[in-house]
Amino acid sequence: MYVELHSCSAFSFLEGASLPEDLVSEAARLELPAIALLDRDGVYGSPRFHMAAKKAGIRAHVGAEISVEGCGTQAGMPSWMPNKIPSRSVRLALLAKNRTGYQNLCRLMTRYKLREKEKGTGAATLEEVAERAKGLVCLTGGEEGILAASLAQGGSEKARRDIEKLLTIFGKRNVYVEVQRHFDPAEETRNQAAVCLAEGLHLPLLATNGVRYAPFPGPRDPRCVYLHSQPLPARNGGTATGAKR
Repeated sequence: MYVELHSCSAFSFLEGASLPEDLVSEAARLELPAIALLDRDGVYGSPRFHMAAKKAGIRAHVGAEISVEGCGTQAGMPSWMPNKIPSRSVRLALLAKNRTGYQNLCRLMTRYKLREKEKGTGAATLEEVAERAKGLVCLTGGEEGILAASLAQGGSEKARRDIEKLLTIFGKRNVYVEVQRHFDPAEETRNQAAVCLAEGLHLPLLATNGVRYAPFPGPRDPRCVYLHSQPLPARNGGTATGAKR
């Protein structure tokens, strides 16, 4: 059974568009047994998310996307795209395995937010992440993640080195190579590189949608990512989820 392990809510301003309760409601409608919420640099929506999941009878997994300095900038949009947003630090998608992981996640975010000069500009160092890595699972992410940035800025060799850094920090059993499929040629190329890296490093692949909002009644906008659980065939024997953009 598919489980969505990388969604974000409207608490990720300018990225997510659905309230935590709406994500849970859609997950329940699709009969998913669980769903994870990873908002940007915070767990603001976690209490509402947890209560809604408990009421719906599905399991809530909590985490966050952590901005990290020293790992390059996000892959972002192609250079020819107009009106691009400024480059931002790579984000690590971290899931809390237990109470210790949740405590470490909150302490890590608190530490770098206390020193930020402008809202939303703070970032953790890899050393700080390593200090608070216990109880956390790391996903390589989508276009905001370390794998996408490494491949865009240094190719497969840099990507391999950066993934090996994650293995040193989190341990081999707590790092998953993430693939998302939104019918984007650049993303598909990245997915094939991710599959090769996972095979070379003997790491598990994890298919997610990178959900940004749940469907709503009315016409669907083909440009947006929906919460959807129908698997699509993928190359090399893997599977990817039926997200729509």
